[in-house]
Amino acid sequence: MRKNYSKQREEIKQAVLEHRTHPTAEEVYGFVKEKDSSASKSTVYRNLHELVAEGVIQKVVLPQGIFIFDGDVSEHSHAVCKKCGAILDIPLALEKAQQAMAAEYGFQMSSYHVLLEGLCKNCTE
Repeated sequence: MRKNYSKQREEIKQAVLEHRTHPTAEEVYGFVKEKDSSASKSTVYRNLHELVAEGVIQKVVLPQGIFIFDGDVSEHSHAVCKKCGAILDIPLALEKAQQAMAAEYGFQMSSYHVLLEGLCKNCTE
């Protein structure tokens, strides 16, 4: 179901979807401000959090406490390069872990968030 968003909310959503770099709220604000000089920082931040609550985008917390936003809301994890800061989407198949948690602990997993840290391909070469 497609929601009818205000022009600014649509620009905010598109800024996250179009920038696959996992932008911070400040970066999203910069992208939106380029297109709409009337956009306020508080409007961008509020709309980002509302889009997360609606499940349109997701918010990821990095180890430094920095929030980034991702337009891919499918179940996947993120890998962060400790040297250059690159953030990669990593598909993880957790079906066996989900089955083991259910059998061992009676825990029914509905979603997951995994953040891997290491060095990206460019930084290891």
